[in-house]
Amino acid sequence: MSSELRAFVLGETSETFSISTFDDLKLHTCRMAAACRRQLDISAHRLNPEIYNQACFVEAVRQLIIRHANTRIRILVADTEELARGGSRLVQLAQSMPSSMEMRRRAEEFSGDQRSFMLADDSGFILRNLWNDLNNARLDYNSPYTVRNLAAEFLGMWEQSEPDPALRRLSI
Repeated sequence: MSSELRAFVLGETSETFSISTFDDLKLHTCRMAAACRRQLDISAHRLNPEIYNQACFVEAVRQLIIRHANTRIRILVADTEELARGGSRLVQLAQSMPSSMEMRRRAEEFSGDQRSFMLADDSGFILRNLWNDLNNARLDYNSPYTVRNLAAEFLGMWEQSEPDPALRRLSI
């Protein structure tokens, strides 16, 4: 699928594709985040550093925040232990730009949700039904109906979840 990457346009390419390699997953995660203009929502069991700590992904999120004043980036993570240990450029970015980006620890009541997904604006999604299956995902760059349904689920989880104190920046 990598060779076809140029054909994918957020908000225009309307076809659900399967991703069968980890490299394609990383590539499309960066590409979709870079194409985002307003809102990026991520729900994950844990933020896999090989996906979400990639330079291209962190830079895409940083550019989204800088270029668009009303940007909203929300990240829900069930297991924040690894993030709290430090070293995540995404956490550092969230700490430096809290008005545009917020991370929360997913409420315990959603612990049975094994999915991991990213929603870009109101049109694109990447979905893994099992968060730890890095070689099987579905994506669509223009599926408003699916994004609307996943966004409603995300909002329900977001409202029940709270910021993780371990991820806050300590100013001394």
